[in-house]
Amino acid sequence: MKILRLQTLVAALVIGGGLAASAGTNGFVVPTIRGLPSTTFSGWESFTVGIGEPGNAGSLAGSDPSARLFQTAPGALVLGSGNIYNGEGKSLFDVRYTAPSDSVGQVSLQVRTLGTELDYSSVKLIAAGDAGAQTLTASRVELDRLAFGPPPPNPGSGVGVSSLWQWDLSGLGAEYFVIQFGAADINLSLDSATLDVQLVPEPGAGALLALGALVVFVSRRARAGSRA
Repeated sequence: MKILRLQTLVAALVIGGGLAASAGTNGFVVPTIRGLPSTTFSGWESFTVGIGEPGNAGSLAGSDPSARLFQTAPGALVLGSGNIYNGEGKSLFDVRYTAPSDSVGQVSLQVRTLGTELDYSSVKLIAAGDAGAQTLTASRVELDRLAFGPPPPNPGSGVGVSSLWQWDLSGLGAEYFVIQFGAADINLSLDSATLDVQLVPEPGAGALLALGALVVFVSRRARAGSRA
């Protein structure tokens, strides 16, 4: 019976590929930082790797290679629709980002799932910064919800949900971060995701030299004042 239910749900997601494909980025918003100078964008609407390395580079036009999305739990596979589906276990996802330059400021993640929902309490960002690794949570904003299939708990029933999380890493000096999130149960299908990152320029050599000259100037004035 369990196998039949799994097969029915997979069939609904594949045959209903129109739903998965058209769902794409249903309800996603354009973050205020997107398109600004010193920002990067990565977007996934079609995945090629269901488990482990090398992960998934962004599939949408303009996706930055600094970000990759991984699914690490066993049992997952890539459906014909391009979604990552796991009917054997609870999927675990990592979005890994290495800043191409400078350090990270604002981060915006949007995710759409079909079938089972995410365990929203599992979402966290781990940043490697000047003070070492720090774990940060964020409030979730629900952007869209669409039920499909027969009413629960009938086989093939499910829901499509789009969610948004945002973090501000300014001042942490973070050049690398990982966002982790997992499924609440089996039968989650990852449909799409986007990641927007704003980079914060670090002081360049010229700025550091200017700062040093200012320190020397102030020090000399202080010594001159004390002699007077």
